[in-house]
Amino acid sequence: MKKRAIVPPVLAVIIIVLVFLMGTFTPLVSILNPDTGVVQNSRDLVIGNETLSLPGLTGKVVVIQDSYGVYHFYASSLQSLYYALGFVQAKERLEQIEVFGLEGMGQMSNFFGSSYYNYDKFQTLTGAPITAEKDWQSVIANASTNSTDMLTEEALVFYSEGINAYINYSNENHITPVLFKLLGIRPYYWNPVYSFAVQELMTQQLEFGTEGLKVSIIYSLLGNYTYDLLPTFSPVQNYYYAGYSGSPNQTVLNISHNTYPVNSTVLSLAKSLLYQFQYDPPTYFHMQMPGHSNEIVIAGNRTTTGFPILMGGPVLGFSLPAIWFQVQLVAPGIDVYGVVLPGAPAVIIGFNNNIAWTLTDTQAIADGTFFFVQKIVGQDYIWNGTEHPLKEYKINGFEVNWTNLGPVMVQNGSTAIVMDWMGNLVSNEIGSLLEINTASNWSEFKNALSIWKAPFQNFAFANRTMIADISPAYYPLFSGDVYNPAAIMPGNGSEYISGSIPYSQVPQVVNPVQGFIVSSNQRQVGPSYPYWFGMTNSFSDGYRAQMEVNYLEQHPIVSVNNIINFQGRNYTDYEAQAAVPYILSYISGNSSQLISTAYSLLSHWNFNMTENSTAASVWFFTYEYLFNNTFLPFLKQHGWIPEYDDTLGVPSGMAGSLPNTTGYSSMEVDLLKVILTGSAQPFSNQSVKYLVTESVAEAMQYLESKYPSGNYSWGHFYGFLFPNLFGLSQFNVGPIPKGGDFNTPNDASGVGPNNYPTGGQSWEMVVNLSNVSHSYGIYPGGQSENPASPLYSNYVNDWINGTYLPLLFYPTVASFPASEIMAVMTLNPGGET
Repeated sequence: MKKRAIVPPVLAVIIIVLVFLMGTFTPLVSILNPDTGVVQNSRDLVIGNETLSLPGLTGKVVVIQDSYGVYHFYASSLQSLYYALGFVQAKERLEQIEVFGLEGMGQMSNFFGSSYYNYDKFQTLTGAPITAEKDWQSVIANASTNSTDMLTEEALVFYSEGINAYINYSNENHITPVLFKLLGIRPYYWNPVYSFAVQELMTQQLEFGTEGLKVSIIYSLLGNYTYDLLPTFSPVQNYYYAGYSGSPNQTVLNISHNTYPVNSTVLSLAKSLLYQFQYDPPTYFHMQMPGHSNEIVIAGNRTTTGFPILMGGPVLGFSLPAIWFQVQLVAPGIDVYGVVLPGAPAVIIGFNNNIAWTLTDTQAIADGTFFFVQKIVGQDYIWNGTEHPLKEYKINGFEVNWTNLGPVMVQNGSTAIVMDWMGNLVSNEIGSLLEINTASNWSEFKNALSIWKAPFQNFAFANRTMIADISPAYYPLFSGDVYNPAAIMPGNGSEYISGSIPYSQVPQVVNPVQGFIVSSNQRQVGPSYPYWFGMTNSFSDGYRAQMEVNYLEQHPIVSVNNIINFQGRNYTDYEAQAAVPYILSYISGNSSQLISTAYSLLSHWNFNMTENSTAASVWFFTYEYLFNNTFLPFLKQHGWIPEYDDTLGVPSGMAGSLPNTTGYSSMEVDLLKVILTGSAQPFSNQSVKYLVTESVAEAMQYLESKYPSGNYSWGHFYGFLFPNLFGLSQFNVGPIPKGGDFNTPNDASGVGPNNYPTGGQSWEMVVNLSNVSHSYGIYPGGQSENPASPLYSNYVNDWINGTYLPLLFYPTVASFPASEIMAVMTLNPGGET
């Protein structure tokens, strides 16, 4: 990593303040006070050795900051380890930690003003703050008898004390982070409930949706055409990591084709609730910004080392500071390396001396969010013909009513839509992760996940002798007169959640015969799986996973460097490989100059979405126009999308990665089927040859209108933006061009200025199980949240270039080479020096 010029800390802080002041009224006298103002913050930016005595710390901790900025904690006890983690993480990320806590608890307006009132109201309505309180109370109640809850209580209490110790330290030394000074507010003290609120917030980001509302609206418009548009099983996918690729289970198919017909009142309520979920009128089908992740684990008989390799790449929204904070945690009984979240002390993705693991989001069961129409009379709800009292919660200044199914989200007279979200189940995912951090084998790893309820995640696993994957969660089983759970269901007692899929039967595999596992958001189980597992209206069409499978099948032996290059620099689009030969056959011999140019470019293309490829742009925009020409007339005819609300308003509604569709992966699968089969029925009566020819012509006209010189290379449309988390656009980084698209490992999510993605592989990690200390990783950001710090965005260029950094993993302070140390912080119990 190249050395970069560093702005002197005092000057850097003053520059930031002046930039901020250009758009904000702030009390200048207090902010520029040399004793208590932001100038004092420059002292906290100096990177060097220091020794601190901290009240409440139970034992000495040595914290080494390595040459890449990563913190390595060496503690004499778990209590002092988690205390030190809280202190140091707050030192680098206090603003981020506090914002995450406020977001999760629905308390943003308390600190940032009334403009956040509606957010706080809706967040409280979902039940997340209520459940965070319940989660912590459950841990306290069971800690004396349950070892996981005991560990969780210890970790969260001391982690909270560490954060609060830094708040006190920063107040006493007048180095409270700049944002607090600029806004004239003081940090609030952390407690374990906020850590569970962060757990709820992440569950919302990964497993919380409105699909049930939208499927009901679609069904009201399209009737049985819904099942053509949103099939239960993909006609294209052929790799399921957990098997079950046989004939479709007829019972499951019957359930998916039995959608409950809701009346106009319920439809109106569903549309009203979609407004609250921040969907824009008038279509109620806002373009979704999906997040996609990559997860591969390869057996030792397929690697050059003879030991497994594990690759992880969770796709999340980008921000500066980044969502991840990179650490090594060492104390008696624990030596783990990886990334933690702001406000939670467990390593989420990483490795220890014995195992490695990574996570991706699943394609399963309606985002874990189910909607019921329920009758409410006064302060009672009706269940099986009997009145039962609503449970009323008063929190954050709001009153929230719950039935037996969950919170009442919206109501008109006696008709209400109630949400049963799996994130509202009392659970301890933090404890599950803490147990994983010290697991030494598959049995311990799997047992730690047996309590996992939400979000629905795939957990890839490897040790020196085996590979595995499992998708633990509370996957509901529906009983009674079962209607399609992917849509709104009757909440009168005729249909109900009676339990969950047994843990022994959730998707999982150990040491598959092919010698690798790919679980990159594709459906984990095939059509013969005996349980209802959702429809294809998910966020992933499975093409990226299939591309990864193809790569591994074509490379029977791979090295660590092969996998690094594959994850960071392989831009092959699987869908293009499948579709372009057919597109060429449809336009072959066409006399149009534009189409002839397109034919020439596509016929010589290697299907790589590189920045300098013009053929990549032709493919992308052909696909986008073909989507519009195939589906939009049909959808408009049935009232789904008004004539004036076309989807091709910008170069790419999916952030330069996925064509600007409705966000349903079902329709991506539908479109590839149209291309491959040559039939657009029932969506269009036009021939596929006509649709493709028109789409290619429109794509070329668009591209040449943008770049008449013909230099419409993919880099003009695809790259990444890294926005400042606190909305200070002056401190954004990018956009920076980079190859890839939605169907490659370097995929994206989110839309920023100029339509560049604002999300992607947020932590790229390749673990070498022959020697975990020879592992590599990178995330696009830096360890510090302060734009004046040299560690604010120092990893971004390395991430863009596909340059992975060594993950330094030393068991003791004494074994850490001096040449790899940037600074050492010694933390002593208060009163000691």
